[in-house]
Amino acid sequence: MNQQKDLVEVGHGRCGSVWAKRLSNDDHDNGDFDNDDYTVIKRGDGTWHRSVTKEHEIHKHIARLAGAPASESKMNLITGYQVNIPAPIDYITPDSTKWDLLLPFLPSNYKPCIALENERIPPMGRRVRHLLAHTCYGTGGRGGNLKDEKLTAALLDAETNEQNCLVRPYLGRRRIQPKEAASARPGKPRLVFVTLRNIPLHLDQIEELGLPVEQYAMAMADTMAFLHWEAEIDAADVEFVLAQPRRHQGQSASSLSIGSQAFTSEGPFGSHAMWLVDFDCCEKMAMPTDDTDEMNLLTIAARAFWRNDPYYPRPPANHTPDSNLADGQLWETFKKRYLTTSEEILESKAKDERVKMLPRKVMSMIENTRERWSKSVL
Repeated sequence: MNQQKDLVEVGHGRCGSVWAKRLSNDDHDNGDFDNDDYTVIKRGDGTWHRSVTKEHEIHKHIARLAGAPASESKMNLITGYQVNIPAPIDYITPDSTKWDLLLPFLPSNYKPCIALENERIPPMGRRVRHLLAHTCYGTGGRGGNLKDEKLTAALLDAETNEQNCLVRPYLGRRRIQPKEAASARPGKPRLVFVTLRNIPLHLDQIEELGLPVEQYAMAMADTMAFLHWEAEIDAADVEFVLAQPRRHQGQSASSLSIGSQAFTSEGPFGSHAMWLVDFDCCEKMAMPTDDTDEMNLLTIAARAFWRNDPYYPRPPANHTPDSNLADGQLWETFKKRYLTTSEEILESKAKDERVKMLPRKVMSMIENTRERWSKSVL
């Protein structure tokens, strides 16, 4: 990584902090990046039980399968909507000489540690950032009478070049309506904090903006099927983000994707892409050979679905009110696509009949555990 610009923190989670070269607004809007602008450094400085080493191994496993020719992986997802996998570039040990280049551009108290170098996801440009500021902070919502102050702060954040404006498409949750939101206690000061970094975009906002929600649902269904039956992992805590498409199509990373079809670009986001990130919580799933193994797999897959952020559409409750019919239809779209893609993968892998029945059982387990496991995420 050529250190011609300072590194700025573009993300921070339980696994570690993420750093990248500072971009200008022209870089954002034109996608005119240098090669070194396309990488991020993820330091393993998070909580003790989250491991970037584990993430790197799972990430490499997924990338190898996603980048393999169809004749090798035998998967049949190439006609689906595209979900990009950032390329895993390097595993950096504490004694690596790479720290001699990196540390001068990090805070002075930072020390060498285990870190990852990965392909950078191109963040949303200024026009989309302004749109998001109005959409997410210009309607009041939980902000109440702080609406104008929040919008002003969001617009300032958008204009001063948010370094990692990625959008989390929450197809499984709508915003709490104002009448349902608890009002603040009288006299209690309320903090105004806004950011366009990893900003959630809820289903009602996605619909209002006219974004291709069904295409997103099918892309997520293809991805979950790929992770379950091609990569044979539980997909626990993975994240989907909307951002700019890859611009360096000539590099080998351009083939790292699930599906190949672009999303509709006539909407307010224009040409954009979906990316899949964060694999440190994923676990391998052994294909079952008996009833006990099968129940363990179904439980693991359903629990991973419900404990994730609400990216996927959610199955409706038993007594769905008319106002949520659209949510039920979106779930059926997701479910049908997941089953179709899963069937194609398992058929191509010549799995036995017990395994071929698993996708339908996974969907049934997810639907049947809605009341038990969905409380913390709905």
